[in-house]
Amino acid sequence: MDNLGFGLWLTALGMGTVFLLLVLLMVALRVIAWTDRRGRRARDAAASGTPAGPAARGAAGDAAPAEPPSGLTDDEVAAIAIAVVTHARVRRLQAAPAMREHEPGSHLFANRWVGIGRGYQQQPWRRGA
Repeated sequence: MDNLGFGLWLTALGMGTVFLLLVLLMVALRVIAWTDRRGRRARDAAASGTPAGPAARGAAGDAAPAEPPSGLTDDEVAAIAIAVVTHARVRRLQAAPAMREHEPGSHLFANRWVGIGRGYQQQPWRRGA
């Protein structure tokens, strides 16, 4: 009974340490994300020349729509988006032959488990010697 109590205490201590470290990691990541968002808002506001914060938001509380940072027009951005979607659709149709490393059927017994399975398909029952 004494060993059981020690084991439970040790388990609680170990699991408590693990979960405490996970909570600390979660808090640290949230703080990093929060500071990154604040810094990004400040950089965007400095680049556009508008103040960051609630005063910069529209009447509905939504952020004002931003122009593309590269200086592209809306038509150019739309054309690029259409080209990317079209390219992805064409590549998706070609994915099977384009992504294959080996000709189908050339590596029938490359994997031990595949070889065993195919052996059982060919000869499912073997008589012991």
